[in-house]
Amino acid sequence: MLLGSLTENISGFAGSYARKQQARLASILTGWKRWMEFNTTSTDKRLPASWLMNFRRAGSISTNTVEKAVTWNVGLHGYQKGKKEIHQIFEQGPPIICLQDVRIPKRRKNAVKRELQRVFPHYWIYITTAQSTRKDCRDQPYAYSVLTALHSAFSPKVTQMRCHHSRQIDPDTHREIDGRLSITQAQTPTGTTFQVINIYQFTAANPAGQTEMWTTTENWINKQKDNRIMMQGDLNCAHPGCRWEYAQPLNKDIGTADNQLEHFLKNTSGCFHAQQEYTWKGKECRAALDHVITWNYHLPPQATRPIPKSHRKFDHCQVWTQLPHLDFPKQTNTARTTQPDFPQRIDTVFFKRHVDDWKVRIKSQIKRELDVNLRGQALADLIHEEQIFLAKEVRWLQDKAWKARRRAGERKEHRNKTQNTLLKRISLLTTALSETTPPYNLRTGSKGPQRRPCKDWDSYNSDAPSKSW
Repeated sequence: MLLGSLTENISGFAGSYARKQQARLASILTGWKRWMEFNTTSTDKRLPASWLMNFRRAGSISTNTVEKAVTWNVGLHGYQKGKKEIHQIFEQGPPIICLQDVRIPKRRKNAVKRELQRVFPHYWIYITTAQSTRKDCRDQPYAYSVLTALHSAFSPKVTQMRCHHSRQIDPDTHREIDGRLSITQAQTPTGTTFQVINIYQFTAANPAGQTEMWTTTENWINKQKDNRIMMQGDLNCAHPGCRWEYAQPLNKDIGTADNQLEHFLKNTSGCFHAQQEYTWKGKECRAALDHVITWNYHLPPQATRPIPKSHRKFDHCQVWTQLPHLDFPKQTNTARTTQPDFPQRIDTVFFKRHVDDWKVRIKSQIKRELDVNLRGQALADLIHEEQIFLAKEVRWLQDKAWKARRRAGERKEHRNKTQNTLLKRISLLTTALSETTPPYNLRTGSKGPQRRPCKDWDSYNSDAPSKSW
């Protein structure tokens, strides 16, 4: 009985049965009264089943068995083709998920975020993306993006931080860093505050970009003197001895990248565990490129987890890190209420601008005169039905405008709807004009059907004056 009461005080009113009863406004016996009644009416045979039923009514104890943080470079498949494997990670419920190179373009950023929050409502989702001036094999701009997800049961309060860059950075590099770096600050149920840095470092072939990324990150960390910081991601560099089957001596760019990592750790005094296994596998070589670095915080060594067997070949492994149980207690709570999709909300600004269109659509639908004077519940039902219809028409207009904006974003540069319409119109008129206008007659100098010139023109028409062709 004491255990049950303490469980209810700790876990709260979070059982599935209790939520249903609360939604129906039904009375539920909780606290000492329920446990006293249960203790007097239970028998030895009914005791286990009744206890479990009462736990469902009062609350439930959730043991924390997934206190792990995971980082993974999805690689060339991106989010769209690696969605199945990404969802498998979310289904395991780790407190921290850091994904790199998910390749989400800006126009699909909000759609992907809403999709993940709809399927996994317990997670805070943050996506940073930027398009590069370089193009991929399909002649499309390369999208650099990272995804950070924090479980709301472990981190009830989360804030995304903005990292400031130096003004001397090249604009293209500045844009890529915004898509490769994400910083979030979270607070655990115990009040502990820590920062999660999700980083996707430039490759060794771009030493200038790596230098700017390390400088930006180093400046940020040095300003956070007492904060607990955890950095996860693909650093595209390895600790000495963590490259296998590489030609010796190492390439100049690869050696420079590894030296910059050692220099960064020395300047920031970060806690780093060298990987004992490879996290990236190429055609003829392997290396440990994915790491976890902490400041003012100590974690046990990481463990690599191979990718599940799939027809798709992923070149990076998942890195899972055990988190301390005392610092990351799991709070038993219901799923977060996600923001409704765009078609479900009514934008007041949009409604004011399109109120005339809305009046035209509802003009013939609203019943102005009633044949019978309705009263009571019948009148209330009629008003409720018309309110639903009015809101439905507004959402239809919003959905139509949203689809138009989406199509406009998918068009090529320097092309809008008006320009495309005019180009089609001009092309159609040009074709019609060329088919209806008679060709120019070279012999007579007038418009009309032109016959093929005869070699012996004088014999064909002796009266016609001779002309030189």
